[in-house]
Amino acid sequence: MNREKPLIGLSRILVVIMLFSIFAFAPVPAAAAGVEQTHELNDLIAQAEALKAGNEEFPLQISQTDVGSDVNKAFPWVYADELKDLDNALEFARNALTPAGEAIASLENAIVSFTGKIKADGSDPYFRLDPGPGKVPVKVTAPTNVWTKRTPLDSRVPADFAGGTFNVIPYPFADSQGKADVLQINYVHNGTSTFGGISLQSPLSPSVDVPAGSTIEFDVFYPKSAQGKFMRWRIRNAGSDIDTYLREYEYNNLNPDWIGSYNGETWLLKHNSITATTGTSSIFILELHGENGRPAETGKLLVGNIKITAPDPNGVALPNVVNKENQSVVTPLKNVYNKDNGKFMVGTIGTGAVTGTRANHYEIFVDGNNLKADATHPRGPSWLKSVTGEALSGATNTPGIGEYSFPTSAYQAIRDSGTPGQYKSHAHVLAWYNQAPAWMRQMIPATLSLGYNGTTNYYGLGNGVTTTVKVDKEMARRVQFNHTMYVMRHFLTTDTKYGSSVSRGVIPIHSWDVLNEEVHESRHSETIPADPNSWRQSLKNTNWLSAMSDDLIGGDITEHYIYLLFKNAHIAAPNAKMAAAYKSNYANLPAYMKLDGHDNVGSIDAYIVNDPPKLTYNDYDISNRTKARTAYNMIRAVNTAWLSDPLYDGRPLIEDMGIQGHDSIGKTLASDNQYAMALYASLIDEGLLSGIAYSELDLKAPTSTPGGGAVAPTVLNVRQSDALGYEYALMYKLFNRFAPYIDHIISWGVAGSGWQGSYVLFDSQSNANAGYYGSVNPDRFVLGHSYLDDFFAGEYEKLQNSYAIDLGDLGIYTPGNGEAESLTATIAANNSVTPGATFTAAVSLDSVTQSVYAQDITLSYDSSVFDYVSAAGATSNIQVLKEDTATPGKVRIISVNIGGGVAGISTPVLNITFKVKSGVQNTSGTIAVSQAKTGGPDGTVTTAALSSKTISVDAIQLDKTALNAAITSAQTLYNAAIVGTKPGQYPQAAKDALLEVINTAIAVRDNASATQAQVDSALAALNTSIDTFKATANKSANINGDADTNVGDIAIVAYHYGKNSTSTDWAKAKVADMNDDNKIDIWDLAYIATNIN
Repeated sequence: MNREKPLIGLSRILVVIMLFSIFAFAPVPAAAAGVEQTHELNDLIAQAEALKAGNEEFPLQISQTDVGSDVNKAFPWVYADELKDLDNALEFARNALTPAGEAIASLENAIVSFTGKIKADGSDPYFRLDPGPGKVPVKVTAPTNVWTKRTPLDSRVPADFAGGTFNVIPYPFADSQGKADVLQINYVHNGTSTFGGISLQSPLSPSVDVPAGSTIEFDVFYPKSAQGKFMRWRIRNAGSDIDTYLREYEYNNLNPDWIGSYNGETWLLKHNSITATTGTSSIFILELHGENGRPAETGKLLVGNIKITAPDPNGVALPNVVNKENQSVVTPLKNVYNKDNGKFMVGTIGTGAVTGTRANHYEIFVDGNNLKADATHPRGPSWLKSVTGEALSGATNTPGIGEYSFPTSAYQAIRDSGTPGQYKSHAHVLAWYNQAPAWMRQMIPATLSLGYNGTTNYYGLGNGVTTTVKVDKEMARRVQFNHTMYVMRHFLTTDTKYGSSVSRGVIPIHSWDVLNEEVHESRHSETIPADPNSWRQSLKNTNWLSAMSDDLIGGDITEHYIYLLFKNAHIAAPNAKMAAAYKSNYANLPAYMKLDGHDNVGSIDAYIVNDPPKLTYNDYDISNRTKARTAYNMIRAVNTAWLSDPLYDGRPLIEDMGIQGHDSIGKTLASDNQYAMALYASLIDEGLLSGIAYSELDLKAPTSTPGGGAVAPTVLNVRQSDALGYEYALMYKLFNRFAPYIDHIISWGVAGSGWQGSYVLFDSQSNANAGYYGSVNPDRFVLGHSYLDDFFAGEYEKLQNSYAIDLGDLGIYTPGNGEAESLTATIAANNSVTPGATFTAAVSLDSVTQSVYAQDITLSYDSSVFDYVSAAGATSNIQVLKEDTATPGKVRIISVNIGGGVAGISTPVLNITFKVKSGVQNTSGTIAVSQAKTGGPDGTVTTAALSSKTISVDAIQLDKTALNAAITSAQTLYNAAIVGTKPGQYPQAAKDALLEVINTAIAVRDNASATQAQVDSALAALNTSIDTFKATANKSANINGDADTNVGDIAIVAYHYGKNSTSTDWAKAKVADMNDDNKIDIWDLAYIATNIN
């Protein structure tokens, strides 16, 4: 009813959380006219009571004094006598004799009146009443619509616009009454320039001095056929250029605000509002840029209603926000969010010693540029040649460490700040389509054609490419393999080959962006609607990266450049399992991995990292659903293939999804991000991803922001500030909901501003802004700024834990409830087994909504760790028909359900027996469901989601107690022994022999792969060596026991001279055998003689 309109928003200040049952109040009088009025009156009564109570964060305070001295004026309050009219209206409404219409009118008026009496002084950042709209924008100037061509602002636009033209035409759509003429752009792209475009200008009438806070407003009409063709508008009204992107336009909105038909096509409308440049303005420049990497094509766009607006000078300006608390006194953000409290790490940009705001509030740090390829790898190796054998420009350096330049001190300072391990580093980035050195970016694939052609077989030019040289894929792979080895191992090892040293030590890196922004900016908006599982056609296929795949780019996924880039990173920083797999598969590794000395005769054991960096794919605009789905499809595909790779190391190939989060305050930003978050969380649930990171979070304030647009570090008005805090609160509400899945959140700026004028959590004075408060306590901030609920309508509700997220064809997803509610083949087994053990892995079908009568399931397993034994049905009704073990490390099992179909939340179907391979210990292996299809009663085949299980194989428990004791005893004996010829001293050779046996015993003790037999053998050898060594000690020459070596001793030797061990009195004579050679001879006489004092 119309009466409801004035009440919307009035009571939301206080009633967001309060849910009042209509049955809590006296019944509406029976005489009330009609059921509809009864419901309306009950709703109004509930609103009024909620208004009186307030919400759980901010209960309404009632002052009993004349000056409000008994309440906290920062939070909502009223005087006691201001309640009277509302209470009277409630009493009147509940009176059984009151006509419903009168009760409704009275209560509506009382609610409006009472709402206006609620007070709060705005001094607390967590609460503000509606401050009003501020200055409403008014038109100050506009183009005359007399357009002429001009020299392009961007030199990549062809000067002749490739034949593109323009004209001004009457508004062509059906709703033309009262509409002004529009500018029609007839776009042409020649397919050879980086992108097409056209540059136009028109006089502004009148010429004006554009004031601060002004905006440029214009409408763009675009046909659905324009999807993917256009990149951006570049606009200039004064001294600088302003970009706004057509990539963000919606082409598949099922319920668009406006739709028209023209030229035989369906057209849509996008209203653009961007911040104008201040200063004298007399000319308006409008320049269109086509999308990167497109084939030759044409297109049309219409532009109308262009104007520049400014805040009404006669309006009441909103006051600027005053941020009062310095970063040094507010609660550290890292105390609220950290792994120890079950949340996630928080970080910011900046390397070097960790001090100030970085030290107080953040735990993990990143630099935006110093690890990109142009910085770390400025010189190319001399072995790099074209397909015709020619050297490449800039690739003339002696191969090795001389090619590289590292920002070592920047990350060493992070390591050395605080206590050990207190602060962490995130590395950005190994491969990107931008900021590569000139010698690298000139490489192009040997056979692929330039430009997207509707297939997977194409390449696109990365930024800065001016010269191109064809290289074969082995050469391109060698380039990236070396780049990855040198850059990662420089930090993660102490090997001098990589510019490190033992004295410097390892510089730990917590996570590393392997690849950045390789999904094409807009093509996903075409490919995903056509094929929701697509991804290869939506890549940029950057020339020097796609050269790694060349003619194989559309084939075997393990030959795809993205797969290879991440595989390189796993090898560069191997865990123990990767090192073992590398060694055992060395003979089959490609030649380019072996050419430059990155292993020791097939071993990379020296480079094992106990906690390798989390390897991340990083991209922006993931709040765009088709782009989020493209990245999801890519990760699912490459990580599933990785499970069967001979070098599989128990980690996902792509471990983390990095979502940049360079976003803008908007009505649906949080829920759009939640869609993306749910996609990647479902992969984590399946074991196909390890985590999610928001890697570059900041927020722009566009002109659509409540209170108007702003560019950081400009001070915000209170309405803008509240909107910033509300959006950050929604985002951190989202992060809290997905906390178990998130590794870290990085704020792309310490204070003042982030990227391209975005706002971060502290202002330019390092005071906490509204974004900080919204981040620290999201619920409190949202509930304290309910006047903004209409702008962010429904967002807060969608972030509640109970809200189910619709992933379309992938099902419904709820965080913490496992995968999306779709059919899944789940594998379960013990987390660890003993060496040589036989064990069972159970496969079940989860979320079975239609009865299943047959299963075709393939398991991939680590054949270097496990042997497949057999498979059986989980029940007597499930029969195994076929076991295919032809492919090593895989078994395909086809089974049927003869006792009726299986269905339910989780139904066991197979028990599969494996055995730990002989001799395998102290490692781990993975068993994965790599393919699963089910058959329904009507013959429908359904593909199930997959899962995997990593199982540890325990080490053989050896008894080394006696060996340790013997080593200690032998070392004590060795250390005490003195070399010499005097009695009690030892020959040097005897001491050397004992040391050799001691070292052999230590090597056996420290060998994790040693067997018990080897330990026992080392013990026996050491004990024998100890006895032998003791016997070599020089004897005392004092035979007669008179405490002196004299003639009496030599007489005893002379008496027994000539006797040996066969003599009948040898037991008595052997006292004269000084050298234990079982005879008395001249040596014994000489020994005594030399020792006579």
